[in-house]
Order: sequence, then C-alpha cells, then structure tokens
Amino acid sequence: MKNAVSRLLLLASTVVLVISAVAQQDNQTTNNNPLAQLLQSKGILSSSELAMVNQASSPEEANARLTRLLVEKGVISQNDLTSTVTPVAMESSPGVHLSNAVLSTQTSQTPSSGTSSGPKEPAVIPAVAPLRVLPIDVPKPGGIIPDIRLGSGASMKLYGFYKASAISETASSGGATFGSQDWPLPLLLGDTAAATPDHNPQVHLKARAFRIGLQTEWVPKNSGFTVTGRVEGDFEGDYTDVNNRNISAVRSNQFSLRLAWMRLDHKIGDLPWFAEFGQDWTLLGSSTLPSLFENTGLGVGMGSLYQRIPQFRTGIQFHAGDLKIQPEVAMVLSAQGSSALTTDQHLRFGDAVGAQSDQPGVEGRIVFQFPLNKSWKGVAPAQLIFSGHHSRMQELIPHAKEASNTVICTAFGSPCTVSIFTNPAVPNTGLDNFQSWVGSSNCPEASGTCTLFQFFPTGVQVGNAQNIYTGEIQLPTPWVTLVAKFYRGNDMRFFFGGQLNDVYNNLGALVDPFDANGISESGRAILFGCAGAVKDPLLPDTTDCPGTPVQVAKLQPVGGSGGFAELSFPLSRIFHANPEGPNSGWVLHLQWGTDRANYADAQHANKLGRTDLDTASLTYRLNKWVTFVHEASYIVTFTANKREGGTIVPQLLQFGPATTRQAHNWRNEFGPIFTF
Repeated sequence: MKNAVSRLLLLASTVVLVISAVAQQDNQTTNNNPLAQLLQSKGILSSSELAMVNQASSPEEANARLTRLLVEKGVISQNDLTSTVTPVAMESSPGVHLSNAVLSTQTSQTPSSGTSSGPKEPAVIPAVAPLRVLPIDVPKPGGIIPDIRLGSGASMKLYGFYKASAISETASSGGATFGSQDWPLPLLLGDTAAATPDHNPQVHLKARAFRIGLQTEWVPKNSGFTVTGRVEGDFEGDYTDVNNRNISAVRSNQFSLRLAWMRLDHKIGDLPWFAEFGQDWTLLGSSTLPSLFENTGLGVGMGSLYQRIPQFRTGIQFHAGDLKIQPEVAMVLSAQGSSALTTDQHLRFGDAVGAQSDQPGVEGRIVFQFPLNKSWKGVAPAQLIFSGHHSRMQELIPHAKEASNTVICTAFGSPCTVSIFTNPAVPNTGLDNFQSWVGSSNCPEASGTCTLFQFFPTGVQVGNAQNIYTGEIQLPTPWVTLVAKFYRGNDMRFFFGGQLNDVYNNLGALVDPFDANGISESGRAILFGCAGAVKDPLLPDTTDCPGTPVQVAKLQPVGGSGGFAELSFPLSRIFHANPEGPNSGWVLHLQWGTDRANYADAQHANKLGRTDLDTASLTYRLNKWVTFVHEASYIVTFTANKREGGTIVPQLLQFGPATTRQAHNWRNEFGPIFTF
C-alpha cells in the first residue's frame, strides 16, 4: 500500500512539474529539469545522470535524454514510449507526453489524461521467458531502482520469495538411508523404500523455502567502470544437530549461502567486457535450468546438471546486428562432492580431493543470443550455448594412516608369504581378517614385518580427471518456449549427474585386493592388491602373487550422460485472455529429463544405471506478487545391468519387501509462491 501511494504521489508530482515546465519554457534561462530533479530525489536517477540531463543544450534535448534513461532503467518500456510519445509530440511539447509515458507504466488501465497524440498500443501477455541465472545483458549504470542508497553512492535492492507447499509421494526417496526427506532423489539408493510392504509413501508440508537476496550497484565518479554484486541465501540448508534442536529438528533448518559475487563491467573499445569474483552459478550447464516447482533439489540425478561454485570469471561480448556472441572462461574450485565425506573435524570444511590436486578447475562457455522474430512482442531472444569443464582430483593417503595396517612377511623362503592385516577402524573389518600374498617382492624388511608405510614410504597419491561438456538451446516463441540441454562426462556427482557416482577402485589385473587397507584424506577406502594374483587352493585365505609387488588401485571415474527438454505454453496468451484480467497468468510446463551412468562403471559403484523424470506443472499467476503451482511428477529408476560372459544379467537391488531392477514414485506438490 505504501508503494502504491508513493507511486501515485510521484506520478501526480510528475504531471504538475512537467506541465509547469512546459508553460515556463520561454522564460527559463537554465536547463534545470524539474522532473529529473524529482526523480533524483526519489533515488531513480543518480547525481551524475541528473547532471547529464541538465547539461543538455535545450529543454527538448534534456527531455530526450531523460526519456532514454527511463527506458534503459525499465521505468518505461519501448512500447509505452512509442505508444504515448510520438516524434511529432516530442518536438512540440516533450514534457507533457513524457509524463504520459511514465503514467502509462503505472496505471495501464487508466487513460493518460487525453493528452496522448496517438492511440495506446494494446498490452500483450508476455511469452514464457527461459530461466536465465547467467544472463549476458550488460549492466547499465543506474540500472536498478534502489531500496537503499549508501553515502558512497552505491545502490542496493532487496529481492526474494516465500514458498509453502504440500507434497504427496507414493514411495520414499530417503528411506532408511537418507531419512524422511521431502525432495526426490534417484530411487534404489540403499533400499530407499525402507523395506516396507507399501514402499513407504509419504506426505510432507514444507515451509523452509524462503530466499532473500541483495543486488548492489556502484558507479564510481570519473570512472568507466560499473560495479555490481549479489548476495543470496535461503533456508534449504542442513538441519541443526544440537541438543536443544534435535527434538524439533523437522522445523529447525539453517540459513545457507547460495551466491556471493562482485562484478566489474567496462568497455574495450566498443566491446563490453566484464570480470567477476565470488560464488556464482557454474558456466558448465547452469545456463539452462528447468522450471520446476520443486527447488530444493531441482532435478538432482534426473537430468538438470547445474551447480554453484567459487570462481574467477571473465568474458567479452561481440555484436553483429541483433546477434550477440559472448565467450566466457572461469577458474573454479575443483570439487568432487565425494560420497566418502565424513563428520571428522578436518573434513567439515568440505571435499578435499579437489584442493589437494594443487590446481584449479577450468570452465568455459560461449553464448549466441539472437531474436527469432523481431516482430514478436513480449518474447525474449533465443540462445544457443556450449559449455565445458575440466579439473583434476587427487586422493592422498598419508603414511600415518598407512602405518596402522600391518604387513607380515615371513622369510622362510623365497618368495615369502605376506599377510595383510586390515585396519580395525575400517567398518566391518578387524585384526582377525587377513589375507596372504605369496611372493610379494617389495617388503624390504629382513625380519619379515612390514607396514604399508614401508611399502609406500612417501605415502600414496591416486587421482583422476573430471571432464564434462554440454550443449544447450533456448527458443522462446509467442506460443511455446523450448529449452533443452544435453551433457556427457565423467565424475559428475558434484554436478548432480551420473546417478550421483564419482569414482571407483579399478584394480585391472589386480584381483583379490586387500580389504580397505588405505583410508584417504577424504575418507575414501583405497584398495591394494598384486598383479596376476591367484587363489591358493589349499589355503582359502591365501593368494599367490608370483614375484609381483603390492600395488595401489587406480581410481576410475564413472562416466555418464543425460539432459532434459521442456516445453512451456503461455496458455493465457494462446487463448487470448485479457492482459489486464484475472486469467492473464496461466502457464503450462511439460518436462522430460534423464540422467544415466555407464553400466559397466556403475557396476563397481552404486549400481544405478538411469533415472527418468516426467513432470507437468500448471502455474497461475494471480498478480506479480502471488503465484500458485501444482506440479505432478513420475520418477523411475533402473539399475545398471550386468554383463556376464557376453550375457546381460539384470542387476537386482532391494526396494521395499523385494529385490527389483526398477522402482518408481508418483509425486505431487502444490502451493503458493510470494515474490518480492
């Protein structure tokens, strides 16, 4: 209500001041524009922009400059300008028709005092715009109308949303492994149906989806730079784990950071250039996201592929008519999101294997943006995007952890027998569990007693490359908007792909390994073995390694591919609803997504081969603040089939009371979103 009253006062003052300015044009000896001064006092114009308007050679030029500024800031649209301010009117009485243009954006249902020199162009219900968290539009100085203005000249604007929803699903995607979570994951992850007769159907009410952000802008005086930034967070983070919250944990979620970056924009010649520093969406894959109502996971393991990550990023934009081409490159934090993360104090900072590679990851993307048809009104330009990612992971096993695993080499002959005692700290193992290798030639002790540290005196380092690429397309039209993405790569767990697999111990010819003899800094079990090992038929716990040394397994990344396609229909526009009426905000989204792991790799990992997501959501926008959504989804997960002797054998996993190679979940979510 307060905003509406402020706008009314602003518009009334605008009309009075502009008409007064027109009446006094002949008597004025200066070009101080009263409308511009009012807008500057309201925080819409900066002091430098006010000076630019007042330095015009004539009142007409001053009003023309002011008009351009208001169009650039979005206070008035180009359609509003052309429909209310004709070239003739601008020449004869620019102030009067400028006020009509401003007025038409605030009170579109009210005639603009009858002073417009032409009929107002009918309003158009906009087409569905793709969700673009990494737009290529160049920030314009004074581009935001601030809620807060600092003494330094910086402007700040708050934004965000509240969301509450009710959820019903026919099977649990948390179960005994992940608990009673209210957002979906691929099924069959550790018996997610919790071995119940009915697959553990559930109902949830979720009210933690509160997101808030702060946009910032600062244009230093006498500088060609524009400084922008963003800080954003929400309450979708972890739940607390302290005594006074455990009982009420279901409602005691925590605030967590999503975005935090600052950006410098400048021009190199006439080419826009930028540099950004902080945590933002990854160039890999994040350019194209699905319009899912379920935003806690947003299609984790179901074809979305996205992430946010600390980065240093830069790019430059080329223009060729209406075509914009923007290549970008980023140095990012290497990360694997290892499933072996534990609650040890030194691991609470996060995944270690990326930082321990001693090199950053590298990402790049190139965006082609162009209008499909210039005559379409209310339709965003199309985009074609290609992106790629490369980084290196490194697992370290310090000698301190190796030393806890004892190796006995009994020198009763050559070759000798080597007994590997497993680490008692490793789950499901103990000192009474051991195997023997005959002929392990790299035990240097004459006494016959060795440790893994003596086998590997400088510790052990094993790692893998992480390579992923994508192709993305966004095609908005007045009738339907198509967005689609395809990706392929390996070790995609951190980016919510590859069925949440990362790497596995690939022993190759090293059959019959030790039982989890090395625990890396990330908590991963690294296996050891020997080449050409064969079982001793007389001693079941003994393996013969004829003269070959103890070796460490290679980490093999799990490969995979996936993507999604989404069709969004602006129903209100298609059925010619009144743009100002109550039925102007109906949209239908249809989406199919899939995420797949290479079956041969997944057999050595979590044994999941593929998860598909089919979604239909109906959106009703009551007004620009309130939207209601009903989203229905079908989720199906398949195991990775085995190949034994050239024959395909189904891989069966526990789901509810039985084993299966396929599990599904029907999911419905409904609720309002309040946007500010």
